[in-house]
Amino acid sequence: MTGRERVKFVLLTHEREYERASNTGQLALAAFPELCSRVPWSRIAPDEALKQACESGEALLLFPKEYDTDETDSGSRMGLSVKQAITPEQLLLKKDGGQGVRQVIILDATWQEARKMMRQSPYLQAARRLTLQESEPSRYRLRRNQLSQGLCTIECIISLMHSLGMSQEAQQLDEAFDLFMLDHRQVDA
Repeated sequence: MTGRERVKFVLLTHEREYERASNTGQLALAAFPELCSRVPWSRIAPDEALKQACESGEALLLFPKEYDTDETDSGSRMGLSVKQAITPEQLLLKKDGGQGVRQVIILDATWQEARKMMRQSPYLQAARRLTLQESEPSRYRLRRNQLSQGLCTIECIISLMHSLGMSQEAQQLDEAFDLFMLDHRQVDA
């Protein structure tokens, strides 16, 4: 595998996130534009390329199984659980040697908005899942009414980067997140 064959992170962003100063996805977009992109979420006009990537299995959706909008489980909804480090090869190659997952979709929204996005997007409901198994609580404290065990967008990307062996990139984002939180505490104080 060459250095260019990396999993890309796609932030499927709720419209309200574009103007929120508390949005952490912007940190990854600024630091790694070659690895991270932003796609606006739309209920009535979904992004066709992203929809196709979900249907073809080229994309995994990062979303915790315990917060599914539908309690039934089917083979198409099964995915990977990041309990241990995963290699880029595990994501990039299918078992038959063909191309595998090229993208990880992260819902860039509040938890309430993310659930709404899932409910109203059949292609997201059908996508294979990637689930993080985090043990540390979120450091993000800028919004109320969030899940206590939920991570913000940048924390998800940092965790995935660590799992994929992208430690330098993860460290850079972690430092940017620390500064972001410090700057916002001073504004909010």
